Amino acid sequence: MRGRKKAATNPSSSSKGEGGVVGHEPTANPCKLFQLPRRTIFDIFSRLPINTLFHCRCVCKRFLCFISDPEFARLHLSRSPLCILIKTMPLQNASKRLQLAQVEADGANCHVMKMNFTPKSNVPTCDISHMNACNGLLCLVGTEKDSSFYVCNPILGEFITIQPPYKGRHRGTFWGLGYSAVTNEYKVLQSYYPAVESAERYVMAEIYTIGTGSWRSIGNAPTDTVALPFNAFLNGALHWFPCTPNGSEFIHSFDFDTEQFGTLPPPDHFREEDKKFTNYARIGVLGGCLFIIYFTNSIRFDIWVMKEYGVKESWTKQFVIENLYPKQGSWDFYEPMVVLNNGEILMLYNNDAVVCYNQKRRNLRGTKFFRTRSQFDAIAYIPCFISLYNVAKGEQISRIQGTREYNKLCTAEFRDCAGCGAPVINPGYSFPAFGVPCGVVNYPEDLYARNSGIICTACNKHQAAPLKSFLTLWSL
Repeated sequence: MRGRKKAATNPSSSSKGEGGVVGHEPTANPCKLFQLPRRTIFDIFSRLPINTLFHCRCVCKRFLCFISDPEFARLHLSRSPLCILIKTMPLQNASKRLQLAQVEADGANCHVMKMNFTPKSNVPTCDISHMNACNGLLCLVGTEKDSSFYVCNPILGEFITIQPPYKGRHRGTFWGLGYSAVTNEYKVLQSYYPAVESAERYVMAEIYTIGTGSWRSIGNAPTDTVALPFNAFLNGALHWFPCTPNGSEFIHSFDFDTEQFGTLPPPDHFREEDKKFTNYARIGVLGGCLFIIYFTNSIRFDIWVMKEYGVKESWTKQFVIENLYPKQGSWDFYEPMVVLNNGEILMLYNNDAVVCYNQKRRNLRGTKFFRTRSQFDAIAYIPCFISLYNVAKGEQISRIQGTREYNKLCTAEFRDCAGCGAPVINPGYSFPAFGVPCGVVNYPEDLYARNSGIICTACNKHQAAPLKSFLTLWSL
């Protein structure tokens, strides 16, 4: 027994150097990923599925720092696939969660990635009446006439609450979230009926620019009842059909850059009589283009696509959908949502099912992506990591209870040593992060932006290694 105990203490005594000081040999293996340029790391991460990035945020603080970077959030948003977000109706206590599905095609098979957004982890605790999304942010509105707007990022569990400007005022039927690329601002639009008594009932519109904290009137708004389609936002504007159109043009829009209402021309073959029955038509965005459908019979319908936005002559008959399901009522309605990689088209069918149309076989088949016991609303949503802290500056931002621990993880500030390029937590500490030894990498300035004022302690004592090329780093 004594011999074993003595032997166990020998290694520590043998590691002492001159003067009796213990010398620790470096045992940590540097992570090869951290030796790559930051832009390359962003490029790799931006191609990962959203659920994988979810797990990556929990791996280490460095991963969390990368994924939380605004530059990465913008790159990821540009590559993030369009997903389907649904809300069952009528709303019940057990159905406050929202369901997200990303569908990818692999030949004849479809793979579905699902996520649930719940009040405990992703969205505000409120009774949701309607929702729409734009550029990765989600806008929710409650069931009461004075309900607040909630703009949130359910991926990060962040949200802001936008109060209506006046209590007791009757809200109009039109509202929506949009984004202005000119000013780089998110805006909420709503219509309302003024409280002033008047012989004529007129509608006004107002805008809330996120980050300003105030509403402002923009004049008159259309009086029609509006229901936004599955995907309404394109080219900086929302698009919809009015239920009671007036005039020759019946595709209405609102441009968030100019903050003006407008119209777009339909295809030439649309008759004036067709424009009076927009209940038999559908509009939306498919494959980055505006589309329009008119259900003339129960056997087939055509999908017309505006190839060049705003140009009437660019309307083209892109798809012909045949062999429809037997009618459930007087009319059945199909709304295209996503064109998969294999050419199949996912469509919303009568707001209670998602069906898939095979263009080669010219047939429809049911899917089991969503299993709900009632009808549901479905909108297009692009998951992203854009933080409201970078969008709604100056506004009060709330976090869902289940995500507040990330605030603590984000407190460490990451910088890069100007000598060796190693990540340094909280400049001033005497060690590089994650056991990266001195001189392991030294990036050129044009590949890897570093703060020239930050030097790790190791580089102060040792000479950094020569510059390594990007190709050398890739072969590590």
